[in-house]
Amino acid sequence: MDRERQIELVRRVLAHVEAKTTDAAPAGETLDVEAYADERRVDREIQVLFRRLPVAVGHASQLPRAGDFVTHDASGVPLLIVRRDDGGVDAFVNVCRHRGTRVESAPRGNKRAFACPYHGWTYGKRGQLATIPHERGFACVDKQARGLARLAAGEAAGLVFVAPSPLADGEDPALDARAWLGPLADDLEGFGLGSSVLYGPRSVDKALSWKLAIDIFLETYHLRPTHKDTIYPMFFDNLGLVDRVGPHLRNVFPKRTIKELARAPESTWALRAHANVLYHLFPNTLVLVQPDHAAVLHVWPNGPARTTVASYLLVPEPPASDKARRYWDANADVLYGATEEDFTMGESIQRGLASGANREVVFGAFEHALAHFHAEVARRTRAA
Repeated sequence: MDRERQIELVRRVLAHVEAKTTDAAPAGETLDVEAYADERRVDREIQVLFRRLPVAVGHASQLPRAGDFVTHDASGVPLLIVRRDDGGVDAFVNVCRHRGTRVESAPRGNKRAFACPYHGWTYGKRGQLATIPHERGFACVDKQARGLARLAAGEAAGLVFVAPSPLADGEDPALDARAWLGPLADDLEGFGLGSSVLYGPRSVDKALSWKLAIDIFLETYHLRPTHKDTIYPMFFDNLGLVDRVGPHLRNVFPKRTIKELARAPESTWALRAHANVLYHLFPNTLVLVQPDHAAVLHVWPNGPARTTVASYLLVPEPPASDKARRYWDANADVLYGATEEDFTMGESIQRGLASGANREVVFGAFEHALAHFHAEVARRTRAA
């Protein structure tokens, strides 16, 4: 994030601290509880948001060398993502073009070619069909047209994006991830995400809607009651900034120490030292920028009321000592402890929605980031 943006955001926070206010919409809104529970809605969201849009599936540091690959299944489409010799990334459906077997079963590795374990059809790093055992029996097969189904893929700010719908013949596989992120790409690059490395990945399954899993991170109204004995003492009660950037959101959660900046020269202001900056990259990725690292959470729907959350830290360099690993493990413990408190509340909400007590939920005026998110979901699923 550039200096001018940081200064502008700190000024806004300090004005709210002085006035005892927060960013807010003119009024609150309501949302039908079926948005969190209707199976047909979720199916449509998956088909529109999680198949056609660019979704972040990991970090560039997972693919440091040519031939490095990762497999990914959480989107609902089995993906194979490969680092090219020229430094770019390719993405394919991880399915053999013979009989549909999964081609690569390892979660990660480095290979020159990928062989189907069923009949041995082999594909090159660029997805091309290279060999067919006993090829004389497949005179009907055009090898040029039977490469792995290609997907659009690209990178921005160190994040790897894939649009998980197979491309038509001749369709450009280059995905302009920077254009998708817009100004947020520069924000995240400025915070060092592009040069960071992934540390401490984990995956958890939770009994709540994927949209609830996003909701619980988009406001500060819950900080005092939900996190009163953990992270709340560092933060203000219900004070935050919300900026809508295209379909995405930038939230700033200031710490109490930011008051010190009112007496310091603007040239010394560093936003991340005195606030957590949370980016919601539509539809399902959250990037939390902290003073010396970032945390990423990818939220994947498993039906109307179950969600998988894949998360990891992004740290400046690979830890080279036990001391460094203990430091980052301690940071991860704080993150996962706080998010577990959030998910406990989210699962409670999901159970409450099924009770019939409410036909709608209420978003207060200062919960407008949630309203923006749900409006974007509705707009895109209606327009598709």
